[in-house]
Amino acid sequence: MHFIFLEQKAFVNKHNTFISTMMSKLLPSSMLIPEHDLASTVLHGSHSTVVLLAVKCLKRPRSCKERRLIAGRLAVLEALRHPHIVRYYTNNVMSEDKEISLVMEAWGVSVASLISNKSHCGTEHIFNMSAQVLRGLIGLHSAGLVHGDIKPANIVLCAGVYKLCDIDEAGQGSALYMSAVRARRFPQTSPEDTFSDTYALGMCALEVMTGRQPYYEFENQIVVFAKVCEGQMPMTWTTQARASYDSASDCLISSLLDSDVEMGQSVIRAQPSELLALVVLLRDKNNL
Repeated sequence: MHFIFLEQKAFVNKHNTFISTMMSKLLPSSMLIPEHDLASTVLHGSHSTVVLLAVKCLKRPRSCKERRLIAGRLAVLEALRHPHIVRYYTNNVMSEDKEISLVMEAWGVSVASLISNKSHCGTEHIFNMSAQVLRGLIGLHSAGLVHGDIKPANIVLCAGVYKLCDIDEAGQGSALYMSAVRARRFPQTSPEDTFSDTYALGMCALEVMTGRQPYYEFENQIVVFAKVCEGQMPMTWTTQARASYDSASDCLISSLLDSDVEMGQSVIRAQPSELLALVVLLRDKNNL
């Protein structure tokens, strides 16, 4: 097995020492290649497999406590092996460097880009994405982690497989994909944020189907946050809009969005495993 680092444009020369150290730590047979030369690189040899790696930088932690929290999260991620979660290899989180550098699996294209290009937006793709991301969430939550920032930009498609990325820092999330339950306790976090992850996936599925961001009718995210706290759903999820959606996608998205919705004094709590079973059932029933 060989490791190849993709040299990204935003990655400056001052990190080359870190890359070299990590390359030797992972495997001596590693290479550093410019991102634009990837197409000319032999990715699969007859006797070896090539693993593409990328390096990401995080801002310097504001305190020792924050650094320890990030270190603990990264330790869990590096031990995690899941087909629907981007793999993390190593980091320099406990060094005195101003920035934290991470080595991770290089991914393909984000769902946000697919939506922008109007590709992979049919019912079949919505079901495939939802099923695979739910499997990733089951693995992530089982490891004791909440993603906290599920959105199309943080779901990537790698060789036909959907994966969760940007898990290295517990995200506060975007109001566009946030449930009212989560918004009302923001910025406090809670173990119940696992349900907010599945709600956010429902908003992602809605965006894939419509090609529009949730709450596109509002330009200001502060206004969006206020509307979410009030329990207002986006224009793309009104009764009138839903009348034009196919029944399978509507049922899927409705089930995901109902996973973190208050009903009077109670809150519906659908587990990702239950939602996954429903997705598979709907997919089989509709021959998707």
